Parts: sequence; structure tokens; C-alpha cells
Amino acid sequence: MTLIFQIVLPMFVLVALGFYAGKSGNFSNTAAQGLSRFLGIYALPALLFAAMAKAKIPDPIEWGFVASFFVAAFIIFGLGAAWMLSIRRRDEAAIGGFAPSFSSIGLLGAPILMDAYGSSVAIPVMLLILFQSPLLFTTATMIAEAQRTAGGRPVAAAVNAVKATLLSPMILSIVVGMGFNLSGVHVPDAVMKAADYAAATVLPCACFTLGTSLSFGKLSGKFGQALVLAVMKTVLHPVLTWVLAVEGFHLPPDWLAPAVTAAALPIGVNVYAFAERYQTGRELVSMSLLLSTLMSPISISVAFMVAMS
Repeated sequence: MTLIFQIVLPMFVLVALGFYAGKSGNFSNTAAQGLSRFLGIYALPALLFAAMAKAKIPDPIEWGFVASFFVAAFIIFGLGAAWMLSIRRRDEAAIGGFAPSFSSIGLLGAPILMDAYGSSVAIPVMLLILFQSPLLFTTATMIAEAQRTAGGRPVAAAVNAVKATLLSPMILSIVVGMGFNLSGVHVPDAVMKAADYAAATVLPCACFTLGTSLSFGKLSGKFGQALVLAVMKTVLHPVLTWVLAVEGFHLPPDWLAPAVTAAALPIGVNVYAFAERYQTGRELVSMSLLLSTLMSPISISVAFMVAMS
């Protein structure tokens, strides 16, 4: 529990700093939008590229572990997107699915899981990090790009959506990074160092712009929707993962525990960067990210007790 707060508290300090900067007038909405564009177009793709290029692919892969976590994630994704459509928030369908299905594995998950279960969970953690961005970022990007091109001829719109998805900075960075990884071609040191520098700005920039978004936006009408997404992430995702892991794939305890605990993590801050990239659902993501982070100490503790029982 102490470790959770040691990681989460600095995030809230940065969010509070961004909120103060916006409210005090020291940081304008225009400046915040410029920072968010840097985050979504350059910093986040750099993070994804570096992560994919340096990832150590486990051999063999425990597919039951991967399936239990990500099948549950895609069920949550579908429910969240469908719910947004049902309440006539079509423009936020991608965010409604992406937010409650994307866990904060890199930031919170890795240190928490390592502390809770020891170094034996290094491979499970790497599997989650390896697959989460390609699977969920790609799905969310396809939906967002399809919405951008909607309204024209169906075939032309579909072609444009696929083209835009493949050319998206986030998807390109994943593909190029994984290409270097699988081919064994060495990324030039200067390029990797530059990518690491840019990647290091994702967390502080995302937290800061999250705070400015809270200061400029009107969040009163988003609390109920955000609470639903936060509950889906911290409650429904781990429950579904546990059911699939136990009843569907019969995972042993040393694979079951990290799967359920990782599913109980809060929404990843990269979702906010995605919302900034597509300029949609930012207020909803801001509130749901904060709520899920506040709920996560309880959800992670419960998941730990259930998984170890």
C-alpha cells in the first residue's frame, strides 16, 4: 500500500500543479493545447517506439495468461464503447472503450507487481507491456480514425480510416519499434537516446495537461459517466480476468495473481494523451483517470487477497 502512494502521490502533485497553472492564468489554454499536441504527436509515439524496440519477448509465451487478461480487456472495451453509443456520445466511443480497458502497467503495474510477488512476475509483466499497446492502441485508433472519416461513401470511408490508422504516429511508432526488435537491427544510439528523452516527458506532461484540463473544463456533468468507467476498470476488469483465468484457462497461482492484480490497476495516463491526440473525451478521461487512481489502492489490495487465497 505504501508503494502505491509513493508512486501515485507525485502524479497528483503534478496534476495539482497543472490545475494551479491554469486557474492562476500562468498557463493559457492555448499553451496547454500546444503541450498536449507535443504529447500526442511526438512524446507518446517516442515512448511506444522505445518500448517496442527494447522489449524482450519471452519464450515460450503463456498464452492463457495473455488471453485471460486481454479477452477481459476487449470485453470491457466493447462494453464501454457500446455504452457511449447508447447515451448518444458517438464521438467518445473510442475513449469510452479505451479508458476502462487500458491499465497503468508500465508506471504503476511493474513496481507494484514486483514488490507484491517478487522477481518471478517479470515475464508476466513484460507480456502485458508487450501486447497492451499494439492491441488496445491500435483498436482505439481505428475507431477514432473511422469516426473522423465517417459521412462519406462507406468503402472510401473504410479505406481512409485504415490508411489513417496505419499512418498514425502511435501505430507507426509501434510497428517501427517492433520491426527493429524482431529484425535484430540495432537502433542508432543517438536515435534511441532522443526517443528516451522524449518518452521521459510523457508522464509529467500528461499529468500537467490533465491538471490544466481540469482547470479549464466543466467537469460537473462528467462525474457520473467517469465513475462508471472507473468502476469498469478497477472492478469489472479484474473480475472478468479472474473468471477467465480460473474457469477458462486454469492458470496456476503464479500466473493467476499478476493477471488479476494488473487488471485492478487504474486507467493508464497514456489514455489521456490519446484523448488529447484526437481532441475528444478529454474531460471524461480526466475525471475517470482521477477516480480510478483514487480507487486503485482498494482494488489492488482486494485483487491481491483474492488472487493469493
